[in-house]
Amino acid sequence: MTNDAQLSITELPETLQQNAVKTFATFYQQLFDANNLELMSNFDVVTYMTDINDHMVLSRFMTKAQRLADSINFSYQDYVNLIARLDQAYFETGNPAQPWATWYANHFSQLATA
Repeated sequence: MTNDAQLSITELPETLQQNAVKTFATFYQQLFDANNLELMSNFDVVTYMTDINDHMVLSRFMTKAQRLADSINFSYQDYVNLIARLDQAYFETGNPAQPWATWYANHFSQLATA
């Protein structure tokens, strides 16, 4: 493969997959805290989001850093499954094809023009 090959998160080595989940979970937590997850629910991901969100609600008494670590630990496979269905590709380095904020903005603008 070349460095410009784009992979699914499920095709990344475990260590790169863990980094990808942490990056996404940080982004996801910000959207969760802002009650702004509607865009993602347009994808076939409701089951994974429900599991992640339920656990985030239960850990609401934690600091943001503790809640993030706890969410990743408890919902790791849900995050992987969610990311795999969100139309985001990864390079061999484990970096997403586009930053999550850009991904969100692009998909949001597509909805606005649909």
